[in-house]
Amino acid sequence: MDSIILLSLLLACSLGAFWFLQWRTGFFSTRYYIQAGVLLMIGLLAAALAVISWPQIIISLIAGSVAVYHLALCVFKILFDSDNKYRWIHKANRALVRYEQPHERFTLRTQDGVRIQGISLKNEENGAKSDKKAVIVCHGAGRSKNTMSIVQTCSILATRYDVFTFDFRGHMESGGIFRANGDTEHDLNAMIKHVQQLGYEHIAVIGWSVGATTALLAAANGAPIDAIIAGSPPPVSLQEYKHLQLLKRIPAMQFPGGSAAATARYMRVVPGKTFMNILDFAPLVPHIPILLVYNDYDTTIDVPAAAFEKLGEKLPPTTEQMRLPGSGHLFDWPNTFFFWTKMFDWLEQHF
Repeated sequence: MDSIILLSLLLACSLGAFWFLQWRTGFFSTRYYIQAGVLLMIGLLAAALAVISWPQIIISLIAGSVAVYHLALCVFKILFDSDNKYRWIHKANRALVRYEQPHERFTLRTQDGVRIQGISLKNEENGAKSDKKAVIVCHGAGRSKNTMSIVQTCSILATRYDVFTFDFRGHMESGGIFRANGDTEHDLNAMIKHVQQLGYEHIAVIGWSVGATTALLAAANGAPIDAIIAGSPPPVSLQEYKHLQLLKRIPAMQFPGGSAAATARYMRVVPGKTFMNILDFAPLVPHIPILLVYNDYDTTIDVPAAAFEKLGEKLPPTTEQMRLPGSGHLFDWPNTFFFWTKMFDWLEQHF
């Protein structure tokens, strides 16, 4: 009985500490091996408790469930997730990497009080600041400012522009919870205000997926954005996104599903009562230069190019469309190269 009590206390303390840090802080978002190690420890502690408490069926079953869940998360992290070292080429759009070139870290507070972690990459050599131009890069849901494709895009852009990027609420190192109801607009608006306070007068936003939708939403609501590159913005309501549907329709899945997302993608997500729907505000976007980029078939949202073309019809006539061959979600080699090349040419002409 003493060993059961001791293991129960150790397990309870480990569970409490791990999930508090996972849901309320960005501690584990930059500590891959510590996160995987703690998951393994919790799984083994729970498994040991399940074995030694077997005569007490209820305790044993609860401990066994805890063990299976946490060990499964640990195995997923080890086999399929990416730490700071690049692993498999086909995982490039979600691998986590560091910024190698000089950059500055900063934190902001949004209008609704959420802490946002950002970084800036300054182009001192080419004097981009003298043009008073800045580019803000927004990642997609379940990604971050440290996702490989975002880091590379920012680093390339920084050869010509001053670049700013950040983690949306509920992602990586930022605070708060992501609810997919348009709340990310507050985060982008905080970044725009910060950039303006630094003296920049012209702002372009490059967004990927939910980041693209957020950029268009902010522009539709009057944010001072001069140009937008919108990469694969979901051309439907986020209510139709399969993962959010599951969390919304099956309340019992919200804890295990949301916790798995927090562990696997450094993402704290709880579905809101409503979802962001680009079709509602697309006609309100002002007549600014927009580049809408999408694949023949979007494998993440499960929609064909025709859905993006219909979205393009709702956007202002200043919108140019770029269709990438094959299936994917914008950052899929060699489409990444095509996108970067077009990005520079388009910004040169329109920004």
